[in-house]
Amino acid sequence: MGKYLIGIDVGTTGTKAMILDKDGKIYGKGYGEYPCNYPNPNWVEQDVDLLVEETYKACKQAVTSSGLDPQEIAAVGFSCQRATFALVDKNNEPIDNIFYGWQDNRGADILEEAMGIIDPDTFFKSTGMPMAPTFTFIKLLWLMKKRPELYEKTKYVAMMPEYIQYCFGADDFYCEVTNACTSGYLNPNTMDWADNIINAFGIDKAKLPKLVKPGDIVGKVTPKTAEKTGLAVGTLLVAGSGDQQCAAIGAGVIEDGYASLTLGTAGLLVVGTKNLVLDDVPGVMATSSASLGLFNLEGIQLGAASSYRWARDELAEIEVAFGKKTGMDPYEVMDYHIIKSPVGSKGIVFMPFLTGSGYPYWNPEAKGIFAGITFAHSKSDMIRSVMEGITLESKDMYETMKKSGVILKQLAITGGATKSAAWRQIIADMFGVPIRKLEIPDATIVGAAVIAGVGAGWFKDVTEGVISMVRYLETIEPITENVKKYNEIYDIYKNLYVALNENGLYTQFAKLK
Repeated sequence: MGKYLIGIDVGTTGTKAMILDKDGKIYGKGYGEYPCNYPNPNWVEQDVDLLVEETYKACKQAVTSSGLDPQEIAAVGFSCQRATFALVDKNNEPIDNIFYGWQDNRGADILEEAMGIIDPDTFFKSTGMPMAPTFTFIKLLWLMKKRPELYEKTKYVAMMPEYIQYCFGADDFYCEVTNACTSGYLNPNTMDWADNIINAFGIDKAKLPKLVKPGDIVGKVTPKTAEKTGLAVGTLLVAGSGDQQCAAIGAGVIEDGYASLTLGTAGLLVVGTKNLVLDDVPGVMATSSASLGLFNLEGIQLGAASSYRWARDELAEIEVAFGKKTGMDPYEVMDYHIIKSPVGSKGIVFMPFLTGSGYPYWNPEAKGIFAGITFAHSKSDMIRSVMEGITLESKDMYETMKKSGVILKQLAITGGATKSAAWRQIIADMFGVPIRKLEIPDATIVGAAVIAGVGAGWFKDVTEGVISMVRYLETIEPITENVKKYNEIYDIYKNLYVALNENGLYTQFAKLK
C-alpha cells in the first residue's frame, strides 16, 4: 500500500507538488512555473504542453528531494484550477494546444445573449453559480458561437483535471464531479449534469466526460509518465477536487459551520453547510465539498491582500527601504503601524474595492475609499484601516451567507496575509469566533493528498483523512470588546456601500479619468 501520498496542485501560474505521510508530515516538495498568455483583451490562455511538462517537473522534484523509494508512494491526488478547460480532439490532443483559463472573460461579450436564453435566477438555482464570465459555460458558448469549427472537432470538453489525469496515465477522460461545479452546467443538489442548462445552450452532452467522485481511482502511472515524473509505474491516480474545495479540506472544513478564509492575491471565504437552499444565498458560489454530503458556500473578494500590497507600495516607502536595509520583510515592519493604531483605526473606514467588488455585490464599478479622515489621523491609522477594511469585506461575505442559516463554529486561515499576528487577531475579532492557523499553509495540496489517501484505502472517508493529516499551530480567541467595536464599524461599512451605490456615486467615479 505504500507509506506516502503525493498531492499535486496545478495552479494559475505554477504547479506545486508535495509528498506527505499519514500524519501530514512533509517529505519532499517540487515546483514548476508557466505563464498565462493574453492574445486579446479579456482573453487568458495557457500552453497545455508547457503546463503539463512543468507539472511533471514539479512531481519529479518532489520525488527526488524526498529521497524516498518511489514504490513507497501509494497514490497521487490532483487539485486543479477550476472552470479552466481544453477542447480535446478525436486523438485526445488539445485543439490548438490551449487551456482557456478561469480568468478569461471573453464570454462577457455574449453574457447578455446568454441571459436571454436562461434568466440568471434559473441559472443560479440550477447550477449554484452566478451568471458571470468566470465559469466554463460562457467561454464554451463563445467558442461554439465564434469558433464553431473547433467545437465541431471536439471529442471532449475537458476541464483541467481530466486532461492532467489523462497525461499521468488515466485510460480515458473522467470528470470529477465536485470540480465540475464551476462549469456552470452541473447541478450541485443532484451532483449530475444540469440538463435544462445543457439543453437550453445547445451543448452536446456526448462531449462531456463521464462523471466520477473525489477519491475514485481513474488510472495508474504509465511507464512513459514514470520516466517524466519519477513516480513508480502503477502508482494509483486518484480523482481529487477543485482547488478551492481541496483548500477547504486541507483547512479542515469537514462539518457544518466549519470555514476557511484565504487572504492572498484574491480572498475566498468557504463555509461548510449540510443544507443547500439556493433561494437563500443569491450571488454566492455554491459547490459540493469533496467530503460528499457537505456543501461549500464560497464568497470571493477580488482585491483582498492585493489591497494591502498597494498600501505597502504607496504608503510605506520608508518601511520598504528599511526592510531592504535590514533584511526584514516590509510587511513585518508595517505591523508596527498596526500595533500603534487602536482597534477601529481611530474612526477611519477603508472600502477595499480597488478592483471592484466581488460577492455579495458583484459591482465592477465599486471603488476604494478612505472615509472618516481628520487631522487627528496618522499614517499608522491609514495602514491599519486598510487591513481592517479587507477583513470587513470578508465579514460582509459571511454576514450575507448567514441568511441561509449557517453559523460559524471555527475558522481556519490561510494565505500570505495570515503571517501577521496582528492581522490574525483582527480576523478573530471581526468574525467573533476562534481562528486556527494551519501548520501547513499549502492547504490545497494537503486536501489533494487527503483525497488520494481515501482512494488508496488509507482512510474510510475525507473526514478520517483530515483528522489524520491536518494540523494546527495555534488558536486565536476573539477579544470581546474588540468584537463589539468591529460590529459597530461593520454597520458603518454596510451603510457606506449602500449610500455610495444607491446614489450613483460609483457610476460617477467610473466616468472620471
